[in-house]
Amino acid sequence: MSLAASVACGLVVAWLIVTILAHVPPFQYRINRVDGCYFIPHWNFFAPNPGDKDYYLVARGRSRDGGITEWQSVPLYGPRPRFDYLWHPQKRAAKIFNDAVQSIRFLQRYEGVPDSGLPFSLPYLLLLRAVSRVAPAAQEAAEIQFAIIESTGHHQRVLSCAFLSSFHRR
Repeated sequence: MSLAASVACGLVVAWLIVTILAHVPPFQYRINRVDGCYFIPHWNFFAPNPGDKDYYLVARGRSRDGGITEWQSVPLYGPRPRFDYLWHPQKRAAKIFNDAVQSIRFLQRYEGVPDSGLPFSLPYLLLLRAVSRVAPAAQEAAEIQFAIIESTGHHQRVLSCAFLSSFHRR
């Protein structure tokens, strides 16, 4: 092995050791303080605040005579394919939905956007478009309303309404 190859191997091994130590609490602070250019990767398999809620999109319609339909689930994506661990582009739809929900929650909680200002936000418009295109309740309705349902718990599910839109004309 040449000198250059030995030095390269030594650097890779040292980088691997430092990367492992960067995830061990006694060394974590010191390594992160020195690593100003972020050369050491950080893997968070379990985030500090893991997701413990599921979100569902439901919609209902209102006819011209004022009749309101029942709430119906909005199918944003189909069933998971058999080989989804290799190729699963439908997963993007779930990610977009989750990001839109998180953005609406963020705008409400931390940005102080009033409910009257939310219909002008991009995540709201994204959800409204999805609801108006694929919601079963929207097919015959003159107006459409959607809600984000939050589900917590594993054995004993607790459902709550995280967000309720106003009615929108079609």
